[in-house]
Amino acid sequence: MPLKGLFFVAVLFALGCAQVRPITGGEKDSTPPSLVSSTPPNGTTRFNSDVIHLEFDERIQLDRVRDKLLISPPLASLPVVKINGPRGVDISWEEELQPNTTYTFNLGGAVKDLTEGNAAAGINYVFSTGDALDSLVIRGSVANAFSGAAEKDMLVLLYNAGDTATFRTSRPAYMTRCNGEGAFTITNLPAKTFHAFALRDKNGNYRYDLPNEEIAFLDSVVMPALTDTAAPMLRFRTFLPNSPIQSVRSAKVIPDGALQVILARAADTLVIRDIARTGGSLRWQQEWNPTRDTVFFWPSDTTLLDAGSFELGDGITALDTMRYRPLQRMPFNTGITASQVDGTSGTRSLLRAKRPIADYDMSRVKLIADSVELPFELVRTEDPRTLLLNTEMGPGTSAALTLLPRTIRDIYGGTNDTVRIALGRAAEKSLGTLRVELKGLDPTGHYLLHLLDPQQRVVQEAVVSDDLHSVKWKRLPPGSRTLRLIADRNGNGRWDTGDLDQGLQPERTWYHSEPVNVRAAWDIVVDWKLN
Repeated sequence: MPLKGLFFVAVLFALGCAQVRPITGGEKDSTPPSLVSSTPPNGTTRFNSDVIHLEFDERIQLDRVRDKLLISPPLASLPVVKINGPRGVDISWEEELQPNTTYTFNLGGAVKDLTEGNAAAGINYVFSTGDALDSLVIRGSVANAFSGAAEKDMLVLLYNAGDTATFRTSRPAYMTRCNGEGAFTITNLPAKTFHAFALRDKNGNYRYDLPNEEIAFLDSVVMPALTDTAAPMLRFRTFLPNSPIQSVRSAKVIPDGALQVILARAADTLVIRDIARTGGSLRWQQEWNPTRDTVFFWPSDTTLLDAGSFELGDGITALDTMRYRPLQRMPFNTGITASQVDGTSGTRSLLRAKRPIADYDMSRVKLIADSVELPFELVRTEDPRTLLLNTEMGPGTSAALTLLPRTIRDIYGGTNDTVRIALGRAAEKSLGTLRVELKGLDPTGHYLLHLLDPQQRVVQEAVVSDDLHSVKWKRLPPGSRTLRLIADRNGNGRWDTGDLDQGLQPERTWYHSEPVNVRAAWDIVVDWKLN
């Protein structure tokens, strides 16, 4: 074969052995854009321009500028921000800047690279209309007053202590936004004293003017420091204030027939009146939640409500007018759930129906242990949907509770299906004991100590004071728990929010720094010193 033919065969053989591989684009770009230059230069004094040009090291895009750009002190209107070239951003405005003032433009992740969307974090542009840049610092953290959890993305606002500007009606002198851990730093501040606030700004106007905006305030004015390390840590505790006026926040008919009304604040009395009908026998049974800001109105007859219009008031003032409009058909059978409380002297079980209970038949209830029927007591409680079953059971014993069909009848004629519930009283060796010793309490204060389960539900509660600062809980099931202490300032047995107008901070809460592990047959002692 000629040499030319051999070469041709070799090429075909090589091509036949080649493997087809996908073309890759290399490693994913995870580097955010970097600011390489600015005009005028960052840190300019005697600033007299009305536009800033920022140049980055790669092609960029803008994202949610209105939400992310933060200017301190704030301008009266949001400046125009637009792309200028593949890598540039222009920020322009028309209003006149304040004299002898240092401005900070925080882009807050509004600039991203064009390919992967990596946000350019920590981009601050600072200038002064005066002869020098202000350089003082305020720092701190923002946390929820009740849970202690860090509050991210809340605004921290500063108002000059000598001005008439107010948190409700005026824009702040300086501001920033806290990060995901609730921490914040405000830089380039003048040597002035400030009133400081935190705000969950729902409408983006830098003012506290909505009833559903969370706030926080400090009790005294603050003074900036020279450096981060010298600045004291300011601690904001956020809360949702009580509404200054009563109103209906929402109203709906739940599947089981009640009209659920959620109020803006706690109420003592509510009256519902049918304004479209005179006479008749329609009645409303009320069921309140523990904080008395939610009420279920159970009508005596749901067939009389189709065309009704109802006025809700507090007995003196009408609050709202509403209609009764179910979104789905009510189920005939009423559901029954059970919960058990294991006490020191016996077992108490709560049987809760989906709707208020009209009557019940004890002859259709069976409680059996080792094939022997046990005596029990079944009584009503203050809750119209709950029955209490009491029985004597020794430690380590169990029983089977059966509710035959039609044991419980609700106010709409619905009855239960067969319900079977396993009851039991744990043996002493399978349960634990927890004793909490509290130190550092205010001698004149009232406190509530809560033991919380992993879902943060209260499983045990005790009232403590400086005189009675030791709490012991027996017969606790094993597992991890959390301790919470509330400074019950007014002694009403619950946590209370703050009041800005009265300068009243929300009641203080503490959470133990470590979870408490309750163990079977163990006596656990926790020494808790408040700080």
